[in-house]
Amino acid sequence: MKNSKVKLTALSVFVSALTTAANAQLEEVMVTAQKREQSLQDVPMAVTALGGELLENNEINSVSDLTKMVPSLKYTPGSSAQNSSIRVRGVGTDVYSSAVEPNVSVVVDGVPLARTSLANFDFADVERIEVLRGPQGTLFGKNASAGLVHIITRDPHSEFEARGRLTYEKPDEFPGDFIKAQFSVSGPLSSDLGARLTLFEKRATGHIEDITFNNTLPDSRSSGARGKLVWDASEALTLKFVAEYQDSEGGSYPQVQRSANPDLEANNDPIQSGPENRQARTFNGTQADMKVQAFTLSADWQLGEHVITSVTGYRQADMMTDMTAAKLDGVNVDLEKNGGPREVETFTQELRLSSPSGGALEYTVGALWFDNTLDNDFDRRISDLAANNVAGIPLAEPLDIPGNIGSVDVNQGFDNTVRTENLGVFGQATWHFAQRWHSTLGLRYIDEVLTANYSNYQDLEDSATGTPLTAASTSVVIPETEVDDTAVTGTASVQYDWSDHSVLYASYSRGYRGRAFDVTSSSKQESFDNPVEAETADSFELGIKSRLFDNRLEVNATVFNTIFQDFQAQIVDVSGGGVAADLRLDNAGELETSGVELEFKAKPNESLMVFGSLLYNEAIFNEFITQCFVGQRADEGGAQDNDGDGECDGQDVSGGSLSNAPKWSGSITGRYDWVLSDEGSTLYSQLTGRYQSEVQFQADQHPLTIQDAYDIWDLRVGYIGVGGQLEIAGYVKNLFQQSYVNSITALSLSNDRRDTFHYLPRDADRVFGASIAYQW
Repeated sequence: MKNSKVKLTALSVFVSALTTAANAQLEEVMVTAQKREQSLQDVPMAVTALGGELLENNEINSVSDLTKMVPSLKYTPGSSAQNSSIRVRGVGTDVYSSAVEPNVSVVVDGVPLARTSLANFDFADVERIEVLRGPQGTLFGKNASAGLVHIITRDPHSEFEARGRLTYEKPDEFPGDFIKAQFSVSGPLSSDLGARLTLFEKRATGHIEDITFNNTLPDSRSSGARGKLVWDASEALTLKFVAEYQDSEGGSYPQVQRSANPDLEANNDPIQSGPENRQARTFNGTQADMKVQAFTLSADWQLGEHVITSVTGYRQADMMTDMTAAKLDGVNVDLEKNGGPREVETFTQELRLSSPSGGALEYTVGALWFDNTLDNDFDRRISDLAANNVAGIPLAEPLDIPGNIGSVDVNQGFDNTVRTENLGVFGQATWHFAQRWHSTLGLRYIDEVLTANYSNYQDLEDSATGTPLTAASTSVVIPETEVDDTAVTGTASVQYDWSDHSVLYASYSRGYRGRAFDVTSSSKQESFDNPVEAETADSFELGIKSRLFDNRLEVNATVFNTIFQDFQAQIVDVSGGGVAADLRLDNAGELETSGVELEFKAKPNESLMVFGSLLYNEAIFNEFITQCFVGQRADEGGAQDNDGDGECDGQDVSGGSLSNAPKWSGSITGRYDWVLSDEGSTLYSQLTGRYQSEVQFQADQHPLTIQDAYDIWDLRVGYIGVGGQLEIAGYVKNLFQQSYVNSITALSLSNDRRDTFHYLPRDADRVFGASIAYQW
């Protein structure tokens, strides 16, 4: 009898385990990567979708944080948002010209942003984020030749709800406290009108010590609000209105010395250069402020079985930046001012017609009008610059400085206005021509007008006497110049449903980034007369998407190859006898990215969830002639000695790595839930890790701008109770206190090759955090 009870108990446990496993199925993820709602597993392209809960549980608060969970996405920070860039599969934008658009597009609720700097906002009340790899210009526009990030915010709820969340973080060893508060309220205002209001505020203490003023940089404060109204005007018509506002104030990231030649190191006391240096010396602090207001009106009109969609967007941003530095040679050379105001104003109007889903032929046709105006003012003042080191800065004209002058003060400035008017007409259709076979074809016709004007000034003075060097005083005025451009991009794919839960696909897509004026070159008139050519990309993908073991395991794998022709890149030329540095925008020839991506998600039982991504990416220049890195010898690397004087005049970096493009990168997250009561009280633990291999940060392959491989691990534990309304969590970022940097740059052309500075993130320290959220 006893043995029978044991057998019955064992059998009940076994049956219970089977039942739990049977219930442990992955939820279907819906995306809008093809301008219509469909299952992620049915989209014939590499897409990563991250839900709002997942973003919160990993403290993903910005685009830069997003890279922690999407290995194919990288973010290269600059001193401010204006000179930062997003990269997909190793490809991003590294130019100073404000006339150049990004090749990784950021879209918010269906509205494309004109510049990457506008993506520098806090994620608040986000429904999900979709990261699309490869050219996405067919359906989303031309400035998506490398990929796209689509951020979808939450809509009003059908019933009243309110939610508040407070987060606090404190690094272990260094300053950098962080606090963020978010509150949202949503519900119906009437039977056909719903509303949602989201408020947030964030404050962060700087983690870099400014020894000049004994404070920290970059301190920041930002606050904002988003309001949404959704009106079911009739059974056939739904209108949605969104208004957003954000106000950010703070400092830009200063120059933080990573390595230095012995003289500079000795003169820089008490700053000690090194991979973990967190000290800098500014002249008058730094500044990075931005105010943004945006409005979106969208309409979905059911016309029979078809849907007409209209999306009207307006976004206006005012930015002010300044990055000063003191004693750049350890004794003298003050960068007293280096920045100015920038205004971006964008109007977009999209209109499209979509067929019903489920038929033999599904199609979307439409047009997008994109009108963006950018006004940019910039002023730079450098004092006490050694006359023989003038080559370290870009000058309007080459100079012959009298030999009796030891140092000069440089005053420079420019202002320009760039306007882009772009009309894109597109269509894409999917034909289900057999039970398991599907093919997709899409085309986009682009007609663009680019208009720009420019003016600058330059004055040099003898530092000792203040006497103007009249021969160095110049000014250039270029009247409004216009260039027209047309192009056709497209995509084609074939898809085979290998089984009910497995899909094979092959795709081709062509990307495009339009011509651009170079507003950085000293040869302004020549550059305006000859704008750089358009950049194109041809991308191929082979992929498989599958769900196995009764939907408890999802595995998606992609093999890809993309070749960029006429890649738009920044090149630094030294000309005029070594007395002028020229920042020149040019077409870099050809670059290529190829590799394999793997994404997986597993839910062995109701309590355990594991998911992650792995990327192998060979991102190299096939053809690229660029500048020598600082101090490069004529017999070093790909150096070219064009005039036979034994010095490097330029270099061929063919075969070299793209900047910020590691060969290997990956992330993995495991979460385990313990159900404590029938009311749903739950205790959970979560471990997240990410890895990247060695990475080169400069296209000129400088030997000291390389970050070694590293891995970071985060631990989180939390409690969910009160019927799921309350969540309390504690966590540790960078559990093993691994130091790393997000960027390394050579100081200037006039410095020693050993002089570099780096961008050390706040998370390069162990960070303790806690969050509490309550939902009514």
